[in-house]
Amino acid sequence: MTLRALLATEIRPWHTAADQWHWLAQRIDDAAEQLIRGVRDFPYAWPSGAGSAAAAETASDLRAEVSNTYNPAKRIHDALEQHAYGMQALQQQAEQIMGSARQAGYTVDTEAMTITAPASAYSAGNLAHTAQETGTLLNDLRAVVERARALDDSTANAIQVNTPSPASGFGTSELAGISRADLEAQAGRSPVEVQAWWESLTPQQQEQAILEFPDLVGRMDGIPVSDRDVANRSILARDSGNLKQRLTDIDDRTRYLNTLLDQHRIYEAYPTAGNPLGAALAELQQLGDERTQVAGKVRGLDAIAARLANSELPQAYLIGLSSADDGRAIVSVGDPDTADNVLTYVPGTGEDLSKVRGGIQRADIMASDAAAADPKATTASIYWFDYDAPDAIPNAAASHYAEDGGPTLDRFQDGLRATHDGADPSRNTVLGHSYGSTVIGHATMAKDFAADAVVFVGSPGVDVNHASDLSGIDAGKVYATRAQYDMIRMVPDLDIAHGNDPSDLDFGARVFASDPGNPDNEGATHSAYWEQNNIARKNISYIVTGKL
Repeated sequence: MTLRALLATEIRPWHTAADQWHWLAQRIDDAAEQLIRGVRDFPYAWPSGAGSAAAAETASDLRAEVSNTYNPAKRIHDALEQHAYGMQALQQQAEQIMGSARQAGYTVDTEAMTITAPASAYSAGNLAHTAQETGTLLNDLRAVVERARALDDSTANAIQVNTPSPASGFGTSELAGISRADLEAQAGRSPVEVQAWWESLTPQQQEQAILEFPDLVGRMDGIPVSDRDVANRSILARDSGNLKQRLTDIDDRTRYLNTLLDQHRIYEAYPTAGNPLGAALAELQQLGDERTQVAGKVRGLDAIAARLANSELPQAYLIGLSSADDGRAIVSVGDPDTADNVLTYVPGTGEDLSKVRGGIQRADIMASDAAAADPKATTASIYWFDYDAPDAIPNAAASHYAEDGGPTLDRFQDGLRATHDGADPSRNTVLGHSYGSTVIGHATMAKDFAADAVVFVGSPGVDVNHASDLSGIDAGKVYATRAQYDMIRMVPDLDIAHGNDPSDLDFGARVFASDPGNPDNEGATHSAYWEQNNIARKNISYIVTGKL
C-alpha cells in the first residue's frame, strides 16, 4: 500500500462486492433456517431403524454445514464494507493534508511521498519553521498511509481466513454453542441490541439455544416471535406434564389419607405427631388448596394448547409463558413480526393463568374485527398477561402492580419494533381493560413509548390527570371509552385512587362510544365491551387499523 495506491483506490467496487456477500449471507441464512425447521420433527416422523439413524446423521451434518456457512460469508461482507468506508476516510485525510501543504506553497510528490518547500521558504530566518512544518505534514501523511496499509492487511486476512478452500469447503467446522451465560448477558441490553446479537448467530446456534434454554429464549424481547414461539411451546409441554403429574400425586395422597381416616389408622401417616388427626386435617386442607391452584393452571395451559392447535382460526404464537405464582402468558393471534397492524391487549384485575381462555378469545375477536375493518391489511392481536395483576378489586386501589408491570410492557413494545420484519413499521396499538389501562399509564410515562395509539377501556384511572402527562405518547393518540353502566364509574375520581377518569372530557383523550350496558348488572357491563354488536368493537377496530 502506497500513497498513490491509496489515492487511486476506487470505493464503489468495494461496496458492490460487500453488497453481493451480504446477499449471499442472507440467502445462506434463509436456507439454513428452512432446512432446520424442515427436519425439526424428523425423529417423530421416522423414529427408529438403520435408515432413520443414517438419515438423522446426514440431516445433522447438513444443518451444521449450511448453518456454519453464514458467519464466514457475513464476516467477509463486514470486512469489505469496513474496508470501503475506512479507505474513503483515509483518502479524505490524505487529501486534506496534501491540500494544507499545497496551500502553504509546498510541493507534494505522491510517487515518492515527499513534501518539499521552495527555496524562498527557507530565507529570512524561516528555515526552522519550514522544516518543522513540512516534517509535521509528512509525518501525518505517512501515518495515514500506515493506517491504510494496516486496514488493507486486515481486510486481506479476513478474506483469506473466511474464504472456502477447494478441499474442505466452508461451513464444515462446528462453531461454539451458546451458553446460559451468553443468554443471561443479554438481559441488560435493549431489545434492539438483543435482536442484533441474535441475528449474528448461525441458525444452528439459534436452534441449540432454543432447545437447551427455552426459559431464557422464550421471554427475551428482541428475539423474533417465531423463535420465541418454539421455545415457549416446549415450556408449555413441560409445565403441562409436570402440573398434571402433580394433580395425580395430590389425588393419590388425598385418597391415602382419607382411607387411613376411614379406617382409624391415621397415626400410620404421622407416626411422630402428637395430634395425628389434626395433622391429617391440616394437610388435607393444604392439598385441597393446592389442587385448586394447580387445576386452574392446567386449565389455562390446556386452553393455550387448544388455541395453538386450532387450524380453523388464524395461526397463534406463544410469545411468553410461566406457570409460577399466578402464571404469565403472551399469546398472539397472527405474527406481529410481519403484520401491518399490531394490537397488544392488557387484561386487568383478577387475571391469572386459569383465566387465559377469555383473554385469548378477546384477542381473536379484535383480530377478526380489524380484518373486517381493513381487509387489505394484516393484523396481529396479542393477549399480553406478563405482570402481577391485582387478585381482587380491593387490591386494585394500589399502584405498585402497575408500577412493576409498566416497564415490562414498555420493553415488550420495544421488542415488537426491534423484530418487525418489513419495509415499513407496523401500526402498534396498546389497549388496556380495567386495571390493564393503569399498567399502560405507567408504561407511557417512559419517554418514547413504542406505540402509535393507546386505548383505555373501562379504566379506573391511569395515575395521571391529563393525557398530556403521559410523556411517552402524544395526547392526540390517546383514546378512551367507558360504558354508561360500567361499575368502574364508582371508582373515586381525580387523585383519590388512580387519577382522573380517562373517559372524562377534561382528561384530554379522544373518547369513543360504547354500548351503555345493563343498569341492573354493572359488573357484567364492565366486561361487555367485546360482546356481539357492541359499538365499542367497531371503534376499537378503526383505531387499530388507523381509521379513527
